[in-house]
Amino acid sequence: MLLIAAVVPAAAQAPRDGQAADVITAFHATLLDVMKRADELGVKGRFETLAPAVDKAFHLDLTARQAAGRRSWKDATPAEQTALLDVFRRWTIGTYANQFDGWSGQDFIDHGQKPGPQKGTVLVETELTGKELVTLTYLMVFKDGRWGVYDVLVRRGTTSISQLAKHISEFKSIAKNGLPALTDALETKTRALLGEQ
Repeated sequence: MLLIAAVVPAAAQAPRDGQAADVITAFHATLLDVMKRADELGVKGRFETLAPAVDKAFHLDLTARQAAGRRSWKDATPAEQTALLDVFRRWTIGTYANQFDGWSGQDFIDHGQKPGPQKGTVLVETELTGKELVTLTYLMVFKDGRWGVYDVLVRRGTTSISQLAKHISEFKSIAKNGLPALTDALETKTRALLGEQ
C-alpha cells in the first residue's frame, strides 16, 4: 500500500502532462548505466554517479520526515532535523549503489503515469525485467516546481512492499529515543553499505 500524508503540499503550479514519467525515465537511464558499469565504478563510484540522479528524481525530505515519525520530528531541533535529512539522503543513495551492483540483461520498461491518490500526485509504473519480473510503482509528488518520488511500491509475484511503510516500521522503535538516535543508526547502516566499516 502506498502511503501519503499531510506533509505532501498542494501543487504550486500546473504540472506538465508526462513530466513525472519523464523524471523516472531519466532516473532509470542513470540506474541502468550504473548497473552496466558496476564493477568499473565500485560501490563508491556508483554512489557518486547516482547521487545527482536521486536528488533530481526524489523528494527525500518529505519521505524522511514521514518515516521518522511526527513526534520525533517535531521534538527535534532544526540542527537535528538537518542531520537526519542528510544521512537519510546518503543512506538512500547508498542502498541503490549497494543493491544495483551488476547487470545481466535487465531493462526498465516504463508504462507511463496515472492520477495519484491526492491532488498534486501521480503514480508512475515501470517493470524491471530479469530472472524475476519486478514491478515498481512510484508515488510522485509535485513540490517546489518539480515532480519527485515520495514512495515506491515494489511488487514481486504476489508480494508488494511499500518502501515508506517499511521505513516507518523499521524506524519506529529507534525514533522513540529521539531523532539523533535514528540519525546515528542510519549513519552506521550507510557506512556498512559503502564498505566504510
